[in-house]
Amino acid sequence: MSQTPQAVVSIRDFAPSDAANVSALFRAVYGDRYVYPDVYLPSMIHHNNEQQLWQSSVACVDGAIVGHAVLWRHPDTPDCAELALNVVHPSARGLGIATILGRHLCQLAGKQGLRCVTIKQVSSHGQSQRLAQTLGFHTVGLLLDYVASPFASTGRESIVLGCLPLQASPLPALSWPPACRDWIAPMERHFGTQPAVPAAQGPAIVVASQEQRIEVSLNQPSAAHLSEVARMPTGRLIYVKLALDRRAPAAMQELHRAGFAYAGVAPRFGRGWYGLMQRGYEEQELELCCPVSRALHQGSLRAALA
Repeated sequence: MSQTPQAVVSIRDFAPSDAANVSALFRAVYGDRYVYPDVYLPSMIHHNNEQQLWQSSVACVDGAIVGHAVLWRHPDTPDCAELALNVVHPSARGLGIATILGRHLCQLAGKQGLRCVTIKQVSSHGQSQRLAQTLGFHTVGLLLDYVASPFASTGRESIVLGCLPLQASPLPALSWPPACRDWIAPMERHFGTQPAVPAAQGPAIVVASQEQRIEVSLNQPSAAHLSEVARMPTGRLIYVKLALDRRAPAAMQELHRAGFAYAGVAPRFGRGWYGLMQRGYEEQELELCCPVSRALHQGSLRAALA
């Protein structure tokens, strides 16, 4: 497809007949390396939209699909959605399609009454970080070695986690250790704070395995659970989410002493927040576009050397 200055981009909702063309679009851009295998199965693209796990929109030029993005609804945070699977055909780059799709879906999320939209930006892909900034996202986390690289056959990618608040989502006012001030202070300015309250109930501990990651959620972090997590295999890539309440800074400091690095925060269902920590990543140089992600990265390097 040839690109011309007169190209007109139209945005519309996904239709079931689009599934094969959307799948072909991902293969044209990423070959066989894309992180989420569902995109290679048109039937799964259709299924995820039919079940409203994804809410896809497509961008068209001259009737052909040249762009795609979704609001991804995760069951554990039904009041939020993730802006994801944003892809643009090489022939249509330079038309602002990723931005147009992103704005369209963020506006749609607002109309649906969602609390916020999150986005995962590949750290080696400066364009994804600039897109998030253009759309108004604020950096809230840095997840090191999070996924296999979609751009190369080897290596892993670190992810900058962004959040766009659509409703008031203040952070709990907590006594963070001095080592956290460089990254938590900008977040407190963007999102505001409110007095800390006990975290909403949930399973005390949840453990899941995703690709090479071990993910641990601590909704009611007890001394026994913290001790267990601290003793998990040091050679494994481990991400921990702790419900943010007045007990959280002390719990996170305990994990920090066990070699975990601070990784920021993430939205939690019910207008709450999680604190993020990680261990088992490789020390690496990253090209990061905002002070918050750079501060989190510097903290991770210090933790790796400790």
